[in-house]
Amino acid sequence: MALVMVSCDKCKDANQDQRDYSSGAFVVNEGSFGNSNGGITYVGGSLTVSNVFQEVNALPVGDVITDFDRVGDFGYTVSNNTQKVVITKATTFERVGEITGFTYPRDFVSVATNLAAVSDGATAGSVKFVDLSTNSIINSINVGKGPEGMLVENGKVYVCNSGGWDIDSTISVIDVASFQVVQTINVARKPVEITSDADGYVWVLCSGETQYDVNWNVIGHTPAALVRVNPLDGTTQSFLIGNIGDHPLNMAMDKLHNRILIANNQVESFDIASMTFNATPFSTIYANGIDINPLDNFVWICGPTDFTSNSTITIFNAEGAQVKTVEAGIAARKVSFK
Repeated sequence: MALVMVSCDKCKDANQDQRDYSSGAFVVNEGSFGNSNGGITYVGGSLTVSNVFQEVNALPVGDVITDFDRVGDFGYTVSNNTQKVVITKATTFERVGEITGFTYPRDFVSVATNLAAVSDGATAGSVKFVDLSTNSIINSINVGKGPEGMLVENGKVYVCNSGGWDIDSTISVIDVASFQVVQTINVARKPVEITSDADGYVWVLCSGETQYDVNWNVIGHTPAALVRVNPLDGTTQSFLIGNIGDHPLNMAMDKLHNRILIANNQVESFDIASMTFNATPFSTIYANGIDINPLDNFVWICGPTDFTSNSTITIFNAEGAQVKTVEAGIAARKVSFK
């Protein structure tokens, strides 16, 4: 019996060694603050690995995981509370290094060949530009407060200044060639995510602000809004989202159907052609995050979280029919596809 058990363990280890993580879906699980229990759930075909970094490397990736992206042969995981970006091999998910020098990293985007940007800062904010050939910070550009989501478009990086632990309502536009902020665009309170449509317009999700008194009692809210920005002149057009007190944090651009899906108490659907919200939501699921797989246009919705239990990802086809569910880690917040 002992020989059989040893043989089975060796088979399991060999199967794990043969896994290829270079393509699939990567669910970003934030985890609970201070517990280093976040991570990346890998979903590829029939294989789901709840915390692939932990399984491969036998150690946590960090504390409070906010982003994951793949660039070339490597993956980059942003660990906010441990103030670093962890680098893994694309095929094996083996840890090969880390990038440090951040105070409060949030979002990672590839900017150009061997160049990436990381939004950084809980109050006074900056965007750190990283040389991926040396994994070192080569420039730091001051932006607004609490920078979050970013968009790379036409040689520029658009940065959502969410306010962090303070208040902000602006987008900073950085020219990559000169590493200079060339424009600051006023939007609505607390911009958190940003994307672009098929016509080149920039869309910003502003979650709105919860207002408190000196004793941290809630005394009011500013409304959430979806803001369209004309990148040529910086002019804006705003559309209110949901009800006062709703504070959505995630959206997904569906260019195939010319719509924007917004994760809220339900999944709102905004039609870009008519510039109106559809009366019928895409889904009635309370959404903590939402992303669209570009290969099949399936919609992946991260369900509600209590920051202690595993999350459920519900996958829908483009027409809104449920396809399947996947169990992810604690506080799933977004999905990256490769």
